[in-house]
Amino acid sequence: MLKKTILALQFIFPLLLTQCFPAMGQAPNPLLDVKDYQIYYEHVNDEKAKQLGTFDMVVIEPHEITKERVSKIKEGGAIALGYISIMELQDWDEEFVAKIQEDDYLKVNGEKVYVEDWDTYLMDITNKHYQQLLLDEIEEEIIQKQFNGIILDTVGDIDDFYSNDKELATHLRNGYVEVLKAITEKHEDLLLLQNWGFETLKTSSKDYVDAIMWEGFNKERLTNSRWGQNWINYFQTLQKENNIAVFTVAPNKSSVIYSNKQGFVSYENNSSIYN
Repeated sequence: MLKKTILALQFIFPLLLTQCFPAMGQAPNPLLDVKDYQIYYEHVNDEKAKQLGTFDMVVIEPHEITKERVSKIKEGGAIALGYISIMELQDWDEEFVAKIQEDDYLKVNGEKVYVEDWDTYLMDITNKHYQQLLLDEIEEEIIQKQFNGIILDTVGDIDDFYSNDKELATHLRNGYVEVLKAITEKHEDLLLLQNWGFETLKTSSKDYVDAIMWEGFNKERLTNSRWGQNWINYFQTLQKENNIAVFTVAPNKSSVIYSNKQGFVSYENNSSIYN
């Protein structure tokens, strides 16, 4: 009888621990504690660094800030994330562009893919040389400047351009995951915030990132949108069950309030310029 009792306790005790402490075994995600944040892509001087440090989280263009000012922001209590473009070439970054090879460009039917809205080109995230360029950029601009993490931008291009081409979308998502694995294997404590790319997140990257950002979170468009409501429900579940934080960029105050009601942390900005 005693042996049976011991065996029963061996089964019940771990079960009770799991029920009482569901988060045990999961690494804590500090982004879930963020209550406010700001995106700022202009040059950061000492005064601006002090101001940005008053937020829980800030998203910054790393080329526009020094290591010392990143430290000042963090001393203020903010989590500092640096911007990295994943799928689009930033033509203004001449040093990075100089390292680009012809095969680094994404080509469909033998042609480069031009992004008219931003006057740039899509890059082949599956290309090993381009992957290494991104990893080198992260080392130089994110790690050496001691950011807490990265905002992974332009990932949404995979969904925007190739949602109807499953084979190519899957191919690009696999390349993106290879980059995420390389980042997390070398810097396991680095926080990763993905901007847009909802299908890519759902199918491929949710196990590697700590947060998702939803730019253009507009209450007027989302309230009666089946698409919008489905994604809101999905992200609420993701936040609860997968420990992934959800951030929105809203165009007006009513959209900020609506976002907060969904349990998401919002930042009000009515344009695509963050200055």
